[in-house]
Amino acid sequence: MLWSMNYDRSKPLIELSLEYLKSFGTLSHDLSVVTGPSKHALDFLIIIKELLVGVWVLDWKRSVGTDKIIHIERLVQRSNLSGGFIIANNFSPNARDLANQTDTLELIERAEILYHT
Repeated sequence: MLWSMNYDRSKPLIELSLEYLKSFGTLSHDLSVVTGPSKHALDFLIIIKELLVGVWVLDWKRSVGTDKIIHIERLVQRSNLSGGFIIANNFSPNARDLANQTDTLELIERAEILYHT
């Protein structure tokens, strides 16, 4: 079995994300340190060493498409963020390909979080 027996797969994606990402760096909900339009769309930040990394959690029933990847990439570029994590239930193949072409975005699916916990 791929999933941990003690892990609740029915938890909201935002809770799973917080638990998963805390090992990456310091989590913060203080969005006042972000400049630009990004802070209105962010769910939280991770501070990794000196870098500010935005986190967007998209708990959608459908796949996240390229339009959302482009939108978030523009938000990162117009802010003082060093990059971003986009966490969702799943991504379209084109969205994954587009994100792989950027230096600033990392896509994480729910299944990956459940696998690693």
